[in-house]
Amino acid sequence: MDQRPVIEQVKSGFKIAAAILTSFAAVVLFIVGYVDVTTPERQHVALGWITLVVVAATLLFTVKFWATWFCGVASYLAVRSTLLIFFAHKGKLSLPIAIGITVSLWLIAILSIKFYKKRRFSKFDQVCITTAAICLFWGFARLGVMGDNAMLLPLLVGIPLLLVSASEKSLAHVFRRFSTKALTPTA
Repeated sequence: MDQRPVIEQVKSGFKIAAAILTSFAAVVLFIVGYVDVTTPERQHVALGWITLVVVAATLLFTVKFWATWFCGVASYLAVRSTLLIFFAHKGKLSLPIAIGITVSLWLIAILSIKFYKKRRFSKFDQVCITTAAICLFWGFARLGVMGDNAMLLPLLVGIPLLLVSASEKSLAHVFRRFSTKALTPTA
């Protein structure tokens, strides 16, 4: 049982609802901007690019507020995409593409665990998680514009940055070890 006063519980509920609605708005704005840029008959290319840049900049500077949600969203999408494998043969989506999307979403979910409950982000972490989120948004935008097979490419773009970010400390350790061995004279 929650020991907080009722007013604190209500505030917490409103914060969660606001975070969910804000995240949904970011996805929708990104998709609208993407459609404006990629659809020439709409004649809103400049507005589309402005929307994309504003969404990306907002995500970059508000990482500490949404990064905890990203792991959950990616995990939810990974679980849902697992069902695609069983139904791929009935739709337009081919089995290899369904498997690729599912594996990519699972990798994004696993690699974004690092950011769960993290409060201090390095600049590199901010860029990596923001780029991964933008790639996820880009995948959904391409899904709506180009069809089922178009989602895999953006996901494959976001994974390497999360991989590097997840192994950033181990890479720094390797570089330090290499540089100290290179600078140490051999007898």
